[in-house]
Amino acid sequence: MPKDFISKDYLALVIVAAMVAVLLLGVGFFQKSADWAGWIQATGLIVGLMVAIAVPGIQKKQDAASQHKLMREREVGYARRLQYLCGELNELLAKININLTHLRATDRHRLQHTLQDFLHRLFESHKRDLNDDRVVIAYELRQVANELVDELESGRADRVVMMNLDKRLQKLAHRTQVNAAMAERL
Repeated sequence: MPKDFISKDYLALVIVAAMVAVLLLGVGFFQKSADWAGWIQATGLIVGLMVAIAVPGIQKKQDAASQHKLMREREVGYARRLQYLCGELNELLAKININLTHLRATDRHRLQHTLQDFLHRLFESHKRDLNDDRVVIAYELRQVANELVDELESGRADRVVMMNLDKRLQKLAHRTQVNAAMAERL
């Protein structure tokens, strides 16, 4: 017999139907031989009704479990992508902070393009996300990235602004971790 010949969902139905069939056929065995055909028909009818009632319920349960699995995978995927994007922006900000006073115009221009690419990927990865918390986090990440772009365009090397952006980004990183943990609990 192949493994998983009968799925776990249908196993209880098969066992109960077999027990009912054995019971009814056992009772029918002790009746007159003229009634034997009637007992077989009754057994078939009862088992057929059990199957007709149980199979749609089992299929509905399986569909609901499949839908829940897909929804959980989608939610966890969105949460993890947002967490990775936040980490990427955090690494970029740390790299900029280390070299802030030594950045040339070409370096600033290259970092601005990297940030524009980051903003585009952030938008594309979350344009269909319906979770309110992740929408707010993505909005705040866009604000931090845009302020970083503005700071790079200005040519200043203001450590206070960069520290403020770093603090905001650390809070967002924590929020993305919490959101990812909540998505995994679904």
